[in-house]
Amino acid sequence: MKTLLSLLALILIVTVSASAQVKKSERDLKVEQELRNLVRSWDEAYVKGDTTTLGRLLADEFTFVGGPKKSEYLAAFKTSQLVIQSAVSSDIEVQVYGDSAVLTGVDTIIAKNKDQTLFTKWLYLGVWIKRDGRWQCVKTYSNPVQK
Repeated sequence: MKTLLSLLALILIVTVSASAQVKKSERDLKVEQELRNLVRSWDEAYVKGDTTTLGRLLADEFTFVGGPKKSEYLAAFKTSQLVIQSAVSSDIEVQVYGDSAVLTGVDTIIAKNKDQTLFTKWLYLGVWIKRDGRWQCVKTYSNPVQK
Protein backbone atom coordinates (compact mmCIF):
# COMPACT_ATOMS: atom_id res chain seq x y z
CA MET A 1 0.00 0.00 0.00
CA LYS A 2 2.82 2.37 0.91
CA THR A 3 4.53 1.65 -2.40
CA LEU A 4 1.30 2.32 -4.29
CA LEU A 5 0.86 5.70 -2.56
CA SER A 6 4.46 6.62 -3.30
CA LEU A 7 3.97 5.69 -6.97
CA LEU A 8 0.77 7.75 -7.19
CA ALA A 9 2.50 10.74 -5.57
CA LEU A 10 5.38 10.47 -8.03
CA ILE A 11 2.98 10.32 -11.00
CA LEU A 12 1.13 13.39 -9.67
CA ILE A 13 4.38 15.36 -9.26
CA VAL A 14 5.57 14.46 -12.77
CA THR A 15 2.18 15.36 -14.27
CA VAL A 16 2.02 18.75 -12.49
CA SER A 17 5.63 19.50 -13.43
CA ALA A 18 5.05 18.66 -17.10
CA SER A 19 1.89 20.76 -17.13
CA ALA A 20 3.76 23.76 -15.70
CA GLN A 21 6.46 23.41 -18.37
CA VAL A 22 3.86 23.34 -21.16
CA LYS A 23 2.22 26.50 -19.81
CA LYS A 24 5.58 28.27 -19.64
CA SER A 25 6.34 27.20 -23.17
CA GLU A 26 2.95 28.46 -24.39
CA ARG A 27 3.59 31.81 -22.68
CA ASP A 28 7.03 32.04 -24.28
CA LEU A 29 5.55 31.26 -27.71
CA LYS A 30 2.98 34.01 -27.24
CA VAL A 31 5.70 36.48 -26.16
CA GLU A 32 7.90 35.43 -29.09
CA GLN A 33 5.07 36.19 -31.53
CA GLU A 34 4.39 39.53 -29.83
CA LEU A 35 8.06 40.48 -30.19
CA ARG A 36 8.15 39.38 -33.84
CA ASN A 37 5.15 41.64 -34.45
CA LEU A 38 6.97 44.53 -32.76
CA VAL A 39 9.98 43.98 -35.03
CA ARG A 40 7.61 44.10 -38.02
CA SER A 41 6.14 47.36 -36.62
CA TRP A 42 9.67 48.77 -36.34
CA ASP A 43 10.40 47.86 -39.97
CA GLU A 44 7.14 49.45 -41.13
CA ALA A 45 7.73 52.61 -39.08
CA TYR A 46 11.30 52.82 -40.43
CA VAL A 47 9.98 52.82 -44.01
CA LYS A 48 7.32 55.44 -43.22
CA GLY A 49 9.63 57.59 -41.10
CA ASP A 50 7.07 57.19 -38.31
CA THR A 51 9.03 58.53 -35.35
CA THR A 52 5.97 58.33 -33.07
CA THR A 53 5.79 54.55 -33.42
CA LEU A 54 9.57 54.22 -33.22
CA GLY A 55 9.55 56.38 -30.08
CA ARG A 56 7.09 53.96 -28.42
CA LEU A 57 9.10 50.89 -29.43
CA LEU A 58 12.37 52.28 -28.06
CA ALA A 59 12.99 52.73 -24.33
CA ASP A 60 14.19 56.16 -23.20
CA GLU A 61 17.66 54.74 -22.55
CA PHE A 62 17.84 53.03 -25.97
CA THR A 63 21.12 53.15 -27.87
CA PHE A 64 22.74 51.35 -30.76
CA VAL A 65 26.00 49.78 -29.62
CA GLY A 66 28.68 52.24 -30.79
CA GLY A 67 26.03 54.43 -32.42
CA PRO A 68 23.23 56.89 -31.82
CA LYS A 69 21.01 57.24 -28.79
CA LYS A 70 17.24 57.23 -29.14
CA SER A 71 16.93 61.00 -29.60
CA GLU A 72 19.69 61.07 -32.24
CA TYR A 73 18.21 58.10 -34.11
CA LEU A 74 14.75 59.70 -34.24
CA ALA A 75 16.13 63.14 -35.19
CA ALA A 76 17.98 61.62 -38.17
CA PHE A 77 14.64 60.92 -39.88
CA LYS A 78 14.02 64.67 -40.21
CA THR A 79 17.31 65.43 -41.95
CA SER A 80 18.00 62.29 -43.97
CA GLN A 81 18.12 62.50 -47.77
CA LEU A 82 17.72 58.73 -47.91
CA VAL A 83 14.29 57.37 -48.87
CA ILE A 84 13.68 53.94 -47.34
CA GLN A 85 11.67 51.87 -49.78
CA SER A 86 11.65 48.57 -47.91
CA ALA A 87 12.82 47.11 -44.61
CA VAL A 88 12.14 43.44 -43.89
CA SER A 89 13.45 41.41 -40.98
CA SER A 90 13.97 37.69 -41.49
CA ASP A 91 15.57 34.75 -39.70
CA ILE A 92 14.31 36.19 -36.42
CA GLU A 93 15.20 34.19 -33.34
CA VAL A 94 13.78 35.06 -29.94
CA GLN A 95 14.95 33.92 -26.51
CA VAL A 96 12.67 34.97 -23.65
CA TYR A 97 13.96 35.36 -20.09
CA GLY A 98 10.94 36.46 -18.04
CA ASP A 99 10.48 40.17 -18.71
CA SER A 100 13.60 40.33 -20.91
CA ALA A 101 14.26 38.95 -24.36
CA VAL A 102 17.10 38.76 -26.86
CA LEU A 103 16.27 38.91 -30.56
CA THR A 104 18.54 38.25 -33.49
CA GLY A 105 17.79 38.53 -37.18
CA VAL A 106 18.68 39.89 -40.57
CA ASP A 107 17.22 43.19 -41.77
CA THR A 108 17.14 43.66 -45.54
CA ILE A 109 16.83 47.33 -46.49
CA ILE A 110 16.27 48.87 -49.90
CA ALA A 111 16.73 52.64 -50.02
CA LYS A 112 17.12 55.35 -52.60
CA ASN A 113 19.61 58.21 -52.39
CA LYS A 114 18.91 60.59 -55.27
CA ASP A 115 19.13 58.31 -58.34
CA GLN A 116 21.02 55.49 -56.65
CA THR A 117 19.24 52.44 -55.20
CA LEU A 118 20.99 50.90 -52.22
CA PHE A 119 20.51 47.32 -51.09
CA THR A 120 21.88 46.38 -47.66
CA LYS A 121 21.55 43.50 -45.24
CA TRP A 122 22.23 43.91 -41.54
CA LEU A 123 22.70 41.25 -38.87
CA TYR A 124 21.26 42.54 -35.62
CA LEU A 125 20.91 41.65 -31.98
CA GLY A 126 18.35 43.48 -29.88
CA VAL A 127 17.65 43.43 -26.14
CA TRP A 128 14.01 44.02 -25.21
CA ILE A 129 12.45 44.45 -21.77
CA LYS A 130 8.86 44.43 -20.61
CA ARG A 131 8.18 47.49 -18.51
CA ASP A 132 4.80 48.84 -17.41
CA GLY A 133 3.06 46.13 -19.41
CA ARG A 134 4.76 46.75 -22.76
CA TRP A 135 7.88 45.59 -24.55
CA GLN A 136 10.55 48.11 -25.54
CA CYS A 137 13.98 47.75 -27.10
CA VAL A 138 16.80 49.01 -24.86
CA LYS A 139 19.86 48.10 -26.92
CA THR A 140 20.62 47.05 -30.49
CA TYR A 141 23.81 46.00 -32.19
CA SER A 142 23.88 45.74 -35.97
CA ASN A 143 26.56 44.92 -38.48
CA PRO A 144 26.44 44.72 -42.29
CA VAL A 145 26.29 41.20 -43.69
CA GLN A 146 29.53 40.42 -45.48
CA LYS A 147 29.02 39.31 -49.09
